[in-house]
Amino acid sequence: MTTSKVRDAKLEFATFEWPTWLLLVITYTAWISITFNWSAVPGWLLWFLGGYTVALHSSLQHEALHGHPTGNPRLNLALVWPPLTLWLPLEFYVRNHLLHHRSELTNPELDPESFYLGQEKWQGLSRWQQRVFLFNNSFSGRMLIGPWLAAGRFYHGELAKLRHGKFEDVGILLRHGLSLAVLLYWLLAICEMPFYLYLLAFAWPGSSMMMIRSFLEHRYDPDEAHRTVLIDGCPLTRLLFLNNNYHWIHHRYPELAWYQIPAAAREQRQLALASNGNYRYPGYWSIAWRYLLKPWTHPAYPP
Repeated sequence: MTTSKVRDAKLEFATFEWPTWLLLVITYTAWISITFNWSAVPGWLLWFLGGYTVALHSSLQHEALHGHPTGNPRLNLALVWPPLTLWLPLEFYVRNHLLHHRSELTNPELDPESFYLGQEKWQGLSRWQQRVFLFNNSFSGRMLIGPWLAAGRFYHGELAKLRHGKFEDVGILLRHGLSLAVLLYWLLAICEMPFYLYLLAFAWPGSSMMMIRSFLEHRYDPDEAHRTVLIDGCPLTRLLFLNNNYHWIHHRYPELAWYQIPAAAREQRQLALASNGNYRYPGYWSIAWRYLLKPWTHPAYPP
């Protein structure tokens, strides 16, 4: 009996990316149609379609900052500029995410996308605050309060910078405010949608759906190579996350286009599981069932 040899192949990267262009057109067409005709869409369907569209747009933002669909970084970001989640300025996301790729993953002092807290910060929290962060590390908690906690921590940090006379991010915040004003004009004046409805049926569920992807995509492990997950997922989640459920593949080849990732995941599956200590899950339903109310890890770093 022979075993197939696993090779760390040099993968081919995309040139003309028509699948990404097509998905951009579909996503914006869907968002415009749903917001303009919101009163004709049943509540449960509005919540699902609105959240899914906003989350898909967030995945396209992630795709753009990694160099897709063109070779022009400014054009890529312009294509995904609208702040459909409301709270997160794209320029901050770009800066933090690229730093995340260069950092020691999960270390809260170095990784800006870590959900862990340093031991000193954890010990400084009150009992009820510790309970909030523990709940946030359960699946239901991440869905319910994760977006609010992330937005609160982000703007608390920005206000702290301003109080200490650090104004280097003011331009980014002003540009985000102008973009937000244009978005709100469309929603409130053109579509006549109540702001609370967009918040509850689009921004919140969209951010929550993105929190599903990031929920346990990185874990603390003494071996840094074991910190990035591989999740098979289903067609609905693979599309929603643009195949970044295969997160080990994405970190190994961050410039790989979303539609090329599944082939790379099939080809390099043995290598991935050998490299990441078999840190994998079959799908997000199994994750939700296992960690619905139970924290998947302790918030303090290292846990």
